[in-house]
Amino acid sequence: MIAIPTEFEAFLEIWRSLPHTAHPLLPCQQDIVPKVFGEFLPCMALTEMVGPQNLHIFFIGSRFEWNASLDVSGRNYYDLLPVEFHKPMAIFHKTLLETPCGAYISDVITTTHGSRYTHETVQMPYADTEGNVRFLMAYGYGRKPFANTGRRSDESHQPSSIKDMQYIDIGAGAPASYVENFEFHK
Repeated sequence: MIAIPTEFEAFLEIWRSLPHTAHPLLPCQQDIVPKVFGEFLPCMALTEMVGPQNLHIFFIGSRFEWNASLDVSGRNYYDLLPVEFHKPMAIFHKTLLETPCGAYISDVITTTHGSRYTHETVQMPYADTEGNVRFLMAYGYGRKPFANTGRRSDESHQPSSIKDMQYIDIGAGAPASYVENFEFHK
């Protein structure tokens, strides 16, 4: 198994400290407020699963969007993916929301200008006011060269660009499968 980088610990501490007003394991959307996440907001994204393969990105911080190398605010995440990547991503998102559990992902991005770098994120679920788990928040950082203004290339939005991935148990269990150094392990 891979260790989640310590850079995520402060964010995860805040996520763990949020009240569980509508779900026994998860924070509620009413508790996801700027006052709580403050300094983390530029590196965050908030999404809602509104239907099958329809993950609406309703908030994305400027640093997250820059590091992801995609213009994504207000869009369906699946519209950004090659069609052949829809099914694996749908399974991944279903696992996060239905288990529920979190995930750490290290993704290698290649831009249209030829830069290659990793974009690392943790993705954590949260519930609506009735306790339905349909939201994901992501916190991430990347090592994108500052001068690079290229966008993410289609070729780097594939399962093969996932360097590391590990599910995070938040109290309901989590799948044991993971990706380490581009290799899938069960």
